[in-house]
Amino acid sequence: MTAFFLNRSLKRTLQIAVCGLTVSFGMSLQESYAQVAEASAGMRLRPVPKRVPDLYEPVWVAPAPGNEATLIRRKNGGLTIFYINRPGDANQLRSISSPDGIQWESPVKEFDLPGQAYYANRVLEDPQGELHGIFHLWGTGTNGYRGRHLDVWYGRTTGTGKPWSQPQKIYDGYVGSIRSFIRLSTGRLLVSFAKAVPERQEKPGAGQLDYGWNDIISLYSDDNGQTWQPSANPIRVEIDNTMPVRYGGIEPDVVELTDGRLWMLIRTNKGHLYESFSGDQGQTWQAARPTRFISSDSPAELLRLSDRRLVLLLNSNQRWDNPRSYAAGGREMLHAAISHDEGKTWQGFREVLTMPAAKPGRVEKNDRGTAYASAAETAEGKVALVAGQGDAKSVVLFDPDWLEQTEAREEGKTALISTTERPALVWNFPATRQGTLKADLKFSPDAQTVSLALTDHFSVPDDSLAADHAVAEFKIKSAELAKIGAKPSRMMVEIRWNCQKDEALLLLNNRIVARTNFCRQSDFGMNYLRIRTSDQRGKPVGVSLHSVAMTRTKKTN
Repeated sequence: MTAFFLNRSLKRTLQIAVCGLTVSFGMSLQESYAQVAEASAGMRLRPVPKRVPDLYEPVWVAPAPGNEATLIRRKNGGLTIFYINRPGDANQLRSISSPDGIQWESPVKEFDLPGQAYYANRVLEDPQGELHGIFHLWGTGTNGYRGRHLDVWYGRTTGTGKPWSQPQKIYDGYVGSIRSFIRLSTGRLLVSFAKAVPERQEKPGAGQLDYGWNDIISLYSDDNGQTWQPSANPIRVEIDNTMPVRYGGIEPDVVELTDGRLWMLIRTNKGHLYESFSGDQGQTWQAARPTRFISSDSPAELLRLSDRRLVLLLNSNQRWDNPRSYAAGGREMLHAAISHDEGKTWQGFREVLTMPAAKPGRVEKNDRGTAYASAAETAEGKVALVAGQGDAKSVVLFDPDWLEQTEAREEGKTALISTTERPALVWNFPATRQGTLKADLKFSPDAQTVSLALTDHFSVPDDSLAADHAVAEFKIKSAELAKIGAKPSRMMVEIRWNCQKDEALLLLNNRIVARTNFCRQSDFGMNYLRIRTSDQRGKPVGVSLHSVAMTRTKKTN
């Protein structure tokens, strides 16, 4: 769940959509909050607390200054966002800074680029306070994709508070978005990216494996960026080449684990992130393999906190009635999870940013949605992130402890599902392997069937096949309600589930009325309730959710 707050420095009117509701920031914050609270059962509008230490649940702070921006924490405790001046001439690396993540200063130019850039950049600050930056510039040549290049360039400051050096090209070829540039505990600089392989531009013949037209490689420097060496072997991911794009494995993100290994997460079009490991600081990499993380065709972001916990940001989205939709599952929701044990187990998988609704009559063609997160830990121990493309690009703050909640609750009249645009109500809660969910529902008089589905990822409300791909689903006929003394227009629903037993129970009026086995296993537990009602012809009709609560069940022997 996230929030939207109008920064005092913003004078123009913003249009932000919260679970399908468009909120105009031309109105007061209180009016916007009331409007969202009345009509949304998902993401919530919350004002930014007066004191940053009091911040807990996600809050929307400001629009991001550009697509695919980088957010870092500086040695002085403040935050800086780096971005390319695009739209525009795309010939500068610029930045905005903040002492606390809430109040942001005016943009400043870091340096002029020696060419025209796209969006991608990654910047880090070393222990001496020196900045190191990676970006790419358009070019031409035979080592790219159909004659086009996006060459990788590197620059650094020449000392704390001193100007940037003249950038140098460190890779010649076509490189997609750059999501990973890190400094290892040894001091090694490591940048990882996907590069075009010209001989794989076309689909292979029948019966041959297709790895797409990209390989993933790393470049590393042990002399503070003066010289760079490539990794010894590329990483490849076999793809489903029936999809609209056949990039292959791309846009990797890398984090150093406490045992010294490097862990890489890879964007794919196969419904899950893939991973690879390196035991020699990026010189060689293991073959890629699928992870347990459900993801659209979007990149991930890993953040190491000062207390050693790992935070993962990903688009755990799928679109089942149109697998060939944008980003192979969509980028409507950005989720966050947290791990105490170096990624072995995870908690959370909660919504931290949602995509604005499309404007009426507008055909969306460009990159959009909540993907491409970059995150840092603030001096107060909060997570600050910049994410999103187009209208969705945003700066968000939240407390990582919020991801470890074991319960969630919404009270009061929260959501009314329209019969056309929003045929299902979708509610996110902390991922739970064994839990209880209670909901107070009121139905339209025309409702003949109620579908209650539990699942482990987000699908848009109008995905007609989402419930079929849920982990568990109950369907209730209105005629059956009378048999147990329930009112046909009002229902107190209770669902209990246990991922160890792969089963769920449905209770009405404190009576078990149905039991179902899981349709499939869930690796991290349930984190979504999906409700849909339909009339006798199967057309969706409205339902209001008056209250809903989820509690993790304590394990018993």
